[in-house]
Amino acid sequence: MQRFLRTRLSAMMFLVYFSLGAWGVTTATFLMSPPTQGGLNFGTEQVGWIYSTFAVGGMLATPLVGVLVDRLFHAERVFAIASLACGSLLMLAGGWCERGYPDIRAVYETRIDAETTEGRPLREHPDFAATKPPTAVKEAFERVNESPEVRAATSRVFAPLFAIMLLQSFCAQIALTLCTVLTLRNLRDPAHQFARTRLFGTVGWVVVGLALGAILRPISPEPFLLAGAASLLLGIYGFTLPATPPKGHGKTLGEAIGLPAFRLFRDRSFVVFILVALLTTQMNQFYGVYGHRFLTDQGLDQPERWMTIGQLVEVGCMFAIPLLDPKRNMKWLMLLGVAGSAVRAAAMIGGDTDWILALGVPMHGWSFALYFVVAATFIDREAPPTLRGSAQAIAAFVTGGLGPWTGNLLAAAVIDRYRVGAVIDWPSVWVVPLVGCVIASLLFAILFRTPLRPQPA
Repeated sequence: MQRFLRTRLSAMMFLVYFSLGAWGVTTATFLMSPPTQGGLNFGTEQVGWIYSTFAVGGMLATPLVGVLVDRLFHAERVFAIASLACGSLLMLAGGWCERGYPDIRAVYETRIDAETTEGRPLREHPDFAATKPPTAVKEAFERVNESPEVRAATSRVFAPLFAIMLLQSFCAQIALTLCTVLTLRNLRDPAHQFARTRLFGTVGWVVVGLALGAILRPISPEPFLLAGAASLLLGIYGFTLPATPPKGHGKTLGEAIGLPAFRLFRDRSFVVFILVALLTTQMNQFYGVYGHRFLTDQGLDQPERWMTIGQLVEVGCMFAIPLLDPKRNMKWLMLLGVAGSAVRAAAMIGGDTDWILALGVPMHGWSFALYFVVAATFIDREAPPTLRGSAQAIAAFVTGGLGPWTGNLLAAAVIDRYRVGAVIDWPSVWVVPLVGCVIASLLFAILFRTPLRPQPA
């Protein structure tokens, strides 16, 4: 029976991350690419705000999780309804992008035809389609991108898409938080069983990464539609998950929204965990949002497939975590995870494709598994059973809300600083996450201590 329960929870994880990976990996490249390549020609700031909806949704949604599942409703029912809403909104997002693309392309090509450089029409310049054009061509494309007509066309698509994605992200963050809560509440031994259940989420991410290049056009609205279909299926499946009633009947409203869980901030290790998680998630946005674009600029064909190397490493790490005794070695496993983020950034700075694929991309999966997956069991040991949903919500607020939101804004500002037209000075960009992750590693190594035993009920 226990084995069958883990299978059901693993299937849930697979669908959650399949849906998230379907749109999360390639959307930045789709939004930033010129219309002649199938994109919407969004500016870096606009792309940052679209991805920030996931973070803002997290900050708005996660405080409600404690009320919903610690006091009011069965967790699996809230999860199912949130997933259905998320799927419907992703379908709407894909349809809106498809509807807006022809207008953006028409305006963009009209402006291209009117642009000149070095005494000739821009289209007739020999470096018009070059991946690394000379300064004069880059400046001409910058004038096209910044022209009032082109910016107005992208803004007409951006504003409604932002609203749709904000609502979608609100629902997705509820579902994402509850998928962890459902798993931890129903597993008999979360410290040893959670990682091998969660790894099926990474398998879902890998599968969709391979599918995007094989059966869909990554630079198109199709990933939104695939993500929506997967989330709708997940919503239906959610009603079949194990009954997980609220544990906090009789709580005050303050208890239900998790205010007592804030006493965890009296513990130095919990404060260090939150600070390092905040800094790490901020730095992760450089790769999470713009990694696909970075690998595209390195000349890699179908970069979404190459990025699955990170997820394969993540699967291996999560499979190994129970064998590495996370209760006893929690600090060192989490430290290796944070340090892996610094190694990733260092590999990206060099710009050598072999090093990027051999070390940089794999470190993404390594760092996520060893820090954030082990951290889920850390929170489970720190918080009393009746407040674990609320404690997970606090962590989700930081790692799925505040950290990604501020990280998106920072990454967009840094890339804008080193972007001219469609060309980005990537080595200068990657210095920022390198410095940030080194600081996070030192902070964690010096100040964090592993909790000795789980909190009693």
